[in-house]
Order: sequence, then C-alpha cells, then structure tokens
Amino acid sequence: MTYTHITTDELVFIEAYFRHGTTVAQIAKRLGRARQTIHNVITHFKAGHTAIDYYQRYKEN
Repeated sequence: MTYTHITTDELVFIEAYFRHGTTVAQIAKRLGRARQTIHNVITHFKAGHTAIDYYQRYKEN
C-alpha cells in the first residue's frame, strides 16, 4: 500500500471537525484516512497548535 501525504486541505478539514467535536473515527471515515493519522494530527491540535503549525513542522522535517 502506498502512503499519500496529508494535504493542507485535509488538515483544515480535520481542524474544523475537531473544533466541532467530531470523533476521530468519524473524521477518518469522512476523509478516507486511517484513524491513527487523524489521531496524530488531533494530538497536535490538543497541544494548542493549528493546521498551519502542523504543516510547517511537517515541511521542516
């Protein structure tokens, strides 16, 4: 299976869903992504960061 990088659009959707209280499983199903991927991004948001912060950290790595 090939890995596809998470897009900035997906990050914005994840952040919006997270802010509205949508569960990880529901977000994963809506976006067609693995729950672990969504969980990793949401953990970053819970630490007080944003989608832009996540993307900048990703680009640095």
